[in-house]
Amino acid sequence: MTWPLFLQMFFMHLIGLVDIFVLSRISDEASAAVGAVNTIMTFVIMMFSFMGQGGSLVYAQCLGAGRRADARRYYSASLVLHVAAGATVSLLLFAFAAAIARLLGLEGVHLEYGTTYLRVVGGGIVLYAVVSMFAGIMSANGHTRQTMTVSVLTNVVNTGLLYVLVLSPSGPQWGVAGAAWSTVTASFVGLAYNVWLVAFRLRVRFAVTLSLRDLVEDGRVLLRYTVPTTLEPMLWQAAQIVTTAIITALGPVALAARIYTLTITNLIGMVSSALSQGLQITVGHLTGAGDAAAVRRAYRAVVWIGLGAAVLLAAAAALLSGPIMRIFTDDPEVVRVGQLLLLMGLVYLPGSAVIMNTAGALRGVGQVRYPALVGILVLWAVFLPLAYTLSLPLGLGVLGVMIAMGVDENLRAVLLVFRWRRLASSPGGTALLDRALVHPSTRQPTAPSEVASQ
Repeated sequence: MTWPLFLQMFFMHLIGLVDIFVLSRISDEASAAVGAVNTIMTFVIMMFSFMGQGGSLVYAQCLGAGRRADARRYYSASLVLHVAAGATVSLLLFAFAAAIARLLGLEGVHLEYGTTYLRVVGGGIVLYAVVSMFAGIMSANGHTRQTMTVSVLTNVVNTGLLYVLVLSPSGPQWGVAGAAWSTVTASFVGLAYNVWLVAFRLRVRFAVTLSLRDLVEDGRVLLRYTVPTTLEPMLWQAAQIVTTAIITALGPVALAARIYTLTITNLIGMVSSALSQGLQITVGHLTGAGDAAAVRRAYRAVVWIGLGAAVLLAAAAALLSGPIMRIFTDDPEVVRVGQLLLLMGLVYLPGSAVIMNTAGALRGVGQVRYPALVGILVLWAVFLPLAYTLSLPLGLGVLGVMIAMGVDENLRAVLLVFRWRRLASSPGGTALLDRALVHPSTRQPTAPSEVASQ
């Protein structure tokens, strides 16, 4: 299940990069402005992605227990939640696009470009909100390859429209507005393809008659899973903004090296994130089926695979740090600092892999609050104060930030693994099932036809 999830994340990440690259062919001002407001779009898209993943936890447990009727009810309630949240965020981004662009420090022509892009793309974010809901449904049903094809199609449509609307000499050459409308149109095509996949190709059915009382109750269950799952990455992203501010205070060399190396470390992190999502869905199914032994086996296998992959990729990035940095810049000082940052990846990237997979497994068994609390508290109470103290007052510079990151990642990994082992070591691993949405006493037997379909 993992490699399609990795490619899905990679292609979704690629859309914004392609927009920036195409606009850089027009002017540096357009590219810089869109790059700045894309930090907001990345934040919002990530929020809806994790909201969709939170819903997939609920669906996976119901499907694992053979309770497809319950899963259909949650699909419908989730659709209402995603449309409502997406429409609200779309309206806010459309109405306050100029104000948000000013808060990002954009002025003059940069402000004009940033406002145009944010107003169009942000105003259409409701499309991505619904796409993320469908992605959660398909992933919970084991159809991760289909979610990948949606991302591929969206990228192909976006790239084609960018050429027609922005680059083609015979086209309208709309510039930033063309890039924005190509992104929104591609999202609409992706949504239409999602609807076709779910309704006609995979034949996933929604509950068509839900009382208001059922809708509220099912929505409450979904929020119980999605709010902690969404809140942690939101605050993590906010912490990255603070981290960037600290590194900016260290000077342009440190900032440039940080931006360039993030491209590499984010790709390594995507591998762990994809493994985590695949494990989360698998554990959700096994939890719904009440199979604690299989849950423990799945976690043990994936956490070692993720740790090994992170160590190998971090070591490769460290060994090839010189050639990698020279792809981005010829400045010897930036190359030197970037090499140091990639070398420090060996300190924190393996811990990050353990965090993602252990948190995914904990969420899969219904333990959604603990990973969120650990992530938020350690990040804001340990990492940020330590990063500031080591880098600026103590004069360690960007090395201090990396040391703080190593402390943060490894401390969180230890706390999460400790929690998992405490649950898994209970007699028969029964404590792993205590927070399940569907408890053993209420599970319904799975019909042979449903087992075959699953």
